[in-house]
Amino acid sequence: MQKEQNYKRPLIGQILLDGGFLSHQDLKRALEQQTMTNELLGQVLVRMGILEPSDIKVALSVQSHLGNMEDAVKLAAGVRKKLGELLVQAGCVTESQIEQALAEQKKSGEKLGEIFVRHGVLTEKQLNCFLDFQNMQSKESPFPNPLRLGEILVSAGYISRVQLNEALRRQPLSRIQLGEVLIKEGYAQPHHIKRGIILQQMLLTAVLASFLTACGSGGGDNSVNTVNTDNTNPTTVERKAAADSLDYFEITGEDFNILKPSFYYSTDNEKFWSIQAAMAKSIWDVNYRCIVRIDIQKSDTSEMPDINKTFSIEENPLYEQFPGSFLVFNGEQSTNNKVERGIISFTPDSKIPGFVQGVYDVIMTDYDSGIVPAPQHHLTGSFKFTQEPSVNKL
Repeated sequence: MQKEQNYKRPLIGQILLDGGFLSHQDLKRALEQQTMTNELLGQVLVRMGILEPSDIKVALSVQSHLGNMEDAVKLAAGVRKKLGELLVQAGCVTESQIEQALAEQKKSGEKLGEIFVRHGVLTEKQLNCFLDFQNMQSKESPFPNPLRLGEILVSAGYISRVQLNEALRRQPLSRIQLGEVLIKEGYAQPHHIKRGIILQQMLLTAVLASFLTACGSGGGDNSVNTVNTDNTNPTTVERKAAADSLDYFEITGEDFNILKPSFYYSTDNEKFWSIQAAMAKSIWDVNYRCIVRIDIQKSDTSEMPDINKTFSIEENPLYEQFPGSFLVFNGEQSTNNKVERGIISFTPDSKIPGFVQGVYDVIMTDYDSGIVPAPQHHLTGSFKFTQEPSVNKL
């Protein structure tokens, strides 16, 4: 690792965007509000209901390590991944490009990274960053690493430093995973551990994406400062395309193994307006299908209720109760996956006839699991729809 590989530390907005914590549209709205309120970006995002304080805390814990490439590479944590897996997670290449490169590798005998450099997909400097990071994975470090699960749980406020140290002391004796130790000792709930694992992958994605910027044409441009749309990172382009489209439904954070919607649409009839998004991600088996659906009941005059505000799913003295339902189906006609608490917030623009936009942050209880107590899953995201029949294929 060369010392001269220092680079400008990415802004917190860029880390959140690269990690998939928020959409490009959410970031743009938050930056616009920030110019009027002079708040910190994290404060704006929390106030708008886009992110939780814990999301900001864990992102900040990583940001401080991205001041130079040597420190960034030392963030490597977890099970060692193949180079191709790291490149896909960073949004540098697609699965199909990996397959093509592997087919070419059989003929040429070159290493995978060398093929991508030869084709101009990666620069030499970018490849070296990823290889250094890969070599550091699974290596023990005497220093706290913000990408390790325990550190993430502390940063998020789910457990204390004392509880983490005690769990780490007990782990070698119990021979079980750290998360299991924390649950067994009563230090954390299962949904905390699941959320921590999700945050770990999101932070890892953000760190890997920083390599592409920092080791590209000479340093990070921190494009989110002006909401620059010229970033060529495929994952960022996909988020921007979704945000700029007429209709979209996005999951920015979850612990239910859901990927982006395979399709989504909005329906509008005399009785209700509905957002529906089908997820084709395998959860327990390849045949599993998950469908998210948000319904808003209309009045007797076939009009939408006044929704340009924040609602609570459950009864809550702070917010009005949501005049609709938030459902997660398992592919059957009925479901025991119930969204029982959380908030759903609609932007002021939603008062405009024919248009609805907002964010959600809810907890779903999975009574279908057969586990007692039933596990709970945290789902966050955003949506934008016109109130008319439409179908949008991703």
